[in-house]
Amino acid sequence: MADANFRVQSHKFTQDNIQATLVCSKCDEIFSKEFLLDLEGQTIEFRCPVCGVSGEADLPYKTAEEREEFDDDLDEVEEDTFDEFEEDY
Repeated sequence: MADANFRVQSHKFTQDNIQATLVCSKCDEIFSKEFLLDLEGQTIEFRCPVCGVSGEADLPYKTAEEREEFDDDLDEVEEDTFDEFEEDY
């Protein structure tokens, strides 16, 4: 069982992961950690890299607007890549 909770102070979604800045409720230290994108919206358990206490954090999830924006960006990249491929061959 977790001894502490980690508060997510800020987060950023990348194509491969979630970059989170967290605060340990035991030692009040601020640290950054990366999580797999597959863990989006889940409560996960890990150790504080500063004091070593075991704790859990609720990872954020993308809003519908963020998902749509990401999908649009991904479509744009795929189109650009396909166009470049066609030009090469």
